[in-house]
Amino acid sequence: MKVGLAGTGWRAQMYVRVMEALGADYEISAVYVHSESSKEREEKNFPGKVYTDYDAFLETKPDCVIFMLKYGAALPFAEKAMEHGIPVFCETPPATTVEELNAWYQAKERYNGKVQVAEQYCFQPYYQALIKMIEDGKLGTVSNLELSQAHDYHGMSIMRRLLGVGMENCKITARTYEFPVNYHCGREGLHRGEKTIMDTRKRAEFVFSNGKVGFFDFACEQYFNYFRTRHLNLQGDQGEVYDQQAAWLGEDGYPVQGTIVRDELGQYSNLEGYGMRSLRLNGEILYYNPYVDRDLRLTDEEIAIAQMMEGMKAYVETGKEVYPLEEALQDTYLFLMMDEAAKEGKEIQTEDQCWKK
Repeated sequence: MKVGLAGTGWRAQMYVRVMEALGADYEISAVYVHSESSKEREEKNFPGKVYTDYDAFLETKPDCVIFMLKYGAALPFAEKAMEHGIPVFCETPPATTVEELNAWYQAKERYNGKVQVAEQYCFQPYYQALIKMIEDGKLGTVSNLELSQAHDYHGMSIMRRLLGVGMENCKITARTYEFPVNYHCGREGLHRGEKTIMDTRKRAEFVFSNGKVGFFDFACEQYFNYFRTRHLNLQGDQGEVYDQQAAWLGEDGYPVQGTIVRDELGQYSNLEGYGMRSLRLNGEILYYNPYVDRDLRLTDEEIAIAQMMEGMKAYVETGKEVYPLEEALQDTYLFLMMDEAAKEGKEIQTEDQCWKK
């Protein structure tokens, strides 16, 4: 698949690394940047493939374009790609307002566009393991989720997937708080941590029309800060998961307890290589890393991105969806409504939007 890349920031570079790891099935055939200085820098990585003229970039006719542009900037560029019949793969979130979300869907309808969104979180191994437990009926009927592992639209994606609420409407209440924390780690890696910052913690409650409830609690420092860990509690009528601990009703009517364990290669004199092979619960495989047998040593985030890229390739070739635009629009809509509820200090009732099927 010949991939056109619009944007070359931190997230885009992660996608480039994953495509390089996946090998000959992917080629970065053209790169679009906004300035001559960016072009000069990226020419070292993609000689002869870098464009500041967007029309010239599209004229290279990539099999799809990955948009990794600034928050809310992608729509006019994506719309032009749709007009040229080029499949679109957009980084999250696709828009900054409800009006822009509707404009995305209207553009897709107008051009019969092929659009998918790079919402990879649910493809991370841990969430795939939880989805397997739900599908196997271990937890019974899931009723509520307390999520403190991912921010905003990523959190909404996980919440809707694990609760199984689809496009259902909900009532939202939310508040934000400011707390101090030592800033000792970020995208640049670990450092001396010589300053303290104020970190915004967001807490919200989503009561869906079918009675299921999502409790959201997150502060952005949880991604990198070693003093701010991540947590998840998923409850069904016959079982529960709390982080890596699980309990459920056994076939004999007695409760069973277990721990979700990473089968990690390369530790304690293991010579099979390195990387995560599987996630297991009392010996049962909940998730098997599809790349470990291909000798691709990827982080959990990279595994999820690789799944997204392979899903996008299948979508271009067969039309089978990997993460439809409509799903991402709903994720972003709920996150925007959460922020509105926090800002206004009142309960918000969500409403059907034009993308609801």
